[in-house]
Amino acid sequence: MLHNRSDDAIALIDVIEQRTLTHGQLEAAVAQRADQLAALTGRLAFLGVQPSATTVIDLLALLRVRSTVALLDKATPADRLTSWYDAYTPEALIGFAARPDLLLASTPTEPMPESVLIPTSGSTGSPKFVRLSERGLAANARQIIEATRITEADRALVHLPLYFSYGLSVLTSHLLAGAGVVLSTISATRPQFAEQLSEHGVTCLPGVPFSLELYRRTRLFTRDLPSLRSVTTSGGRVPPDLIAELEPLLTEHGISFWAMYGQTEASGRITALPPEELAQAPGSVGYPIPGNRLWISDPDAEGIGQVHLSGPGNMLGYANSRTDLGSTDELIADLDTGDVGRLDDHGRLWLTGRRQRIAKVYGARVSLDDVEAQLASLGVVAAIADDNGIGVTCDRTDVSARDLERAMGFPPRSITILDVTNVPRTGSGKIDYGRLREQIGDSQGRESGGTT
Repeated sequence: MLHNRSDDAIALIDVIEQRTLTHGQLEAAVAQRADQLAALTGRLAFLGVQPSATTVIDLLALLRVRSTVALLDKATPADRLTSWYDAYTPEALIGFAARPDLLLASTPTEPMPESVLIPTSGSTGSPKFVRLSERGLAANARQIIEATRITEADRALVHLPLYFSYGLSVLTSHLLAGAGVVLSTISATRPQFAEQLSEHGVTCLPGVPFSLELYRRTRLFTRDLPSLRSVTTSGGRVPPDLIAELEPLLTEHGISFWAMYGQTEASGRITALPPEELAQAPGSVGYPIPGNRLWISDPDAEGIGQVHLSGPGNMLGYANSRTDLGSTDELIADLDTGDVGRLDDHGRLWLTGRRQRIAKVYGARVSLDDVEAQLASLGVVAAIADDNGIGVTCDRTDVSARDLERAMGFPPRSITILDVTNVPRTGSGKIDYGRLREQIGDSQGRESGGTT
């Protein structure tokens, strides 16, 4: 997964560990660590990851010896780690805060077809992993390099979790291109966030739609960021009104904006919208990146249907226990993404929601994604289906459920405002609807529709 450069160009700048490694030094560190981990060839390792040089070296070394690596949060609680351990019986635990490193005595064996295991998005302790091959990860990294025009002169900020495919793909695509990365856990809400972009010459700032909202709130793009040339987003559709607000500011500072779409099941990223088409197609997530093919199954009269993908980064399948590993070495040729959308006449993808994000309102099927989008200006953050119709979280106290119902054209008692202070999110910034439901429990909300 490393570029063949061994020169003095900077590969890693670790803000937390205060380490800087050139490509040559990174290669030497990976080779040394691979010698220490050679017994794990064909074995399973659980790796606790964070944006750090230590994590990157361990990951690349495990891939080099052809171990299968499950990427987990370094801060994974001990009980959850034990649950995963019992389901998969790994030969190694490396890098976890809750447990000391463990390398069981083992001998190398035939490598398994999956090189990387990533937890399914939004899981809260579920042992389900996405099975990805190294060739698929490398292929997707090369696709990203071509689609987003990454060069050796680039330097990306790696601040997204590496146990999510987007963060991992930012790392792998830049290292494979011979570019550099800045590794940091500094929050976008802190003043030091902007300072590190300037200090370390960051040219590419990745984020998810929620990250863009944080950048807007902190007025990040009004700061002096002389090296920044591109902002990328994936993990969901960016609201067109947010694009409309940020695009002129980015253009003024010579910063390109890339809207993208991806999934863990596809090794990272699936589509990209070139910056020069942002103004004419705000809200689109763009064209399939080179080598990917998209199609819509069961389209309705407007061409909206289920989004399917064929591409070299497609997963091998899912795993729920150790016995599922190695079950097949064939990529899934027809990946049903679970998303709903349409392709326009130019081949650009427009996402309209998830298939399961549906509620019934007096017998009518309603997209919860549409509810969130249409009521965002009234403070609605998240919408879920409940026994009464639709439950929403709202960050405004001057709005009633009846106000929301009128805005949607719904009858009374269709919407309940839920008593939730902080909407839970996954490490990639997406709303964690599973945890939200757990947080709500049996609560009926602070206000029901139809009351004033």
